[in-house]
Amino acid sequence: MRKSSFHPKGGKGPQRSSGGRPQPRGGQTQSIHASLPKSWRQITGTHAVKEVLRVRPQSVKQAIVQKNLMSTPEVKELLAIFRDHDIRFEERAEPELAKITQSHQGVIVFSDYNPAFDYTHQAWEHESMIVALDGVEDTHNLGAILRTSWLMGVSGVIIPSDRAVGLTPTVHKVACGGAEHVEIARINNFNEPFEKLKEAGFWVYGLSHKAEKSIYDIEYPEKVIWVLGAEDKGLRSTTERVCDELVSIPQAAADASYNVSVATAMALAETKRQWAAKNKK
Repeated sequence: MRKSSFHPKGGKGPQRSSGGRPQPRGGQTQSIHASLPKSWRQITGTHAVKEVLRVRPQSVKQAIVQKNLMSTPEVKELLAIFRDHDIRFEERAEPELAKITQSHQGVIVFSDYNPAFDYTHQAWEHESMIVALDGVEDTHNLGAILRTSWLMGVSGVIIPSDRAVGLTPTVHKVACGGAEHVEIARINNFNEPFEKLKEAGFWVYGLSHKAEKSIYDIEYPEKVIWVLGAEDKGLRSTTERVCDELVSIPQAAADASYNVSVATAMALAETKRQWAAKNKK
């Protein structure tokens, strides 16, 4: 172990009325969702929708808006942006949106851009952090981690290809726009990416209750990977073995544990705190 010192534009589909609002063709009421490419991201939650429209509006190909919320300030603001960017939208009753996700806040947009974290071709900053999640399956946890990672300047997130949640509508909503700023790499195992990243100067720290040192006992280098385990099981033994060092977060009760999104925030914040302190010297 190393030591640390619907339809795309131009296709068939709903036609705009003279008022600028698209109307279902021939009064059809079939699900828009079913007709759209499965590869398109489904983004919901007003904050998440605003952020994708701000960062990459050209990727948004279709939107669904809840009929009885068209006059609310939040939705009216989004409708104005849709029109400014010529984004197709349809008005549908709430049950149509609920079929896609329960927590839609009255609007769902579909983006053809899928953010993929390429850890092999990255121009790393002087100080860089990466988060690796070993089997996180809760949508709210992944969403919260993406939101925190965005605000902490994380370069990317690595998650397993299976037994892990991906970018669901709920994840986008909870992330509040973080998914547009922190890309994700889905891989079979952590060995290959960690080896490449170690060659680039990264040190890998796994959060584990088995560790003798706490996150406050380590002096972190300029490139750090934080690895966190699943909500109920923690890190797998195979993942622990590819970490350079295991560390823990102090807690008052030994038989409990921090929520994985909270633990992520604490680890990232301590790393940033140390970097800031060094830069002041």
